[in-house]
Amino acid sequence: MTDDEFTYVVKCHTCYAKFKVQLFDSHEKNLFLVDKRDWYCDKCKKAYFSKQTETLSKAHQDIGFPVLTGTDKMVSWGEKIRAELINKVNYLQQSLSFETEEAKQQSDRAFASFFSEWQKQATAKWWIDNRRMTVMDISKQVKKLGDDLEGDG
Repeated sequence: MTDDEFTYVVKCHTCYAKFKVQLFDSHEKNLFLVDKRDWYCDKCKKAYFSKQTETLSKAHQDIGFPVLTGTDKMVSWGEKIRAELINKVNYLQQSLSFETEEAKQQSDRAFASFFSEWQKQATAKWWIDNRRMTVMDISKQVKKLGDDLEGDG
């Protein structure tokens, strides 16, 4: 088989422009993908990611996070990662239960301190480097901050 047998002409789902793609499975599977998958040209793909990044960035700014710096791709990826990590923190915070109102207030202060640390992170690279942070990692950091606040107060 030659390389030409793996090159297919597809149509952009948004602007209907035709462009070529290379696929590397069997010819039958490739034909199925060409017919069933929604394809997007580079221009439409960039516009979509730019719009998504702008929406996430605005939402993050509304809750006190800075605009991320870096290349367009890094910022786009960093915004997506930051949204996922913020969701993990919110999930953790909402899943907690407390025996006393004082314990709840202590936890709220720890989470506020945790978010203020994250709000200092303005480079997309930092978010990308920390993308594998789990709920357990976040929990440990919040607990440490809570213990530090308790020692101060």
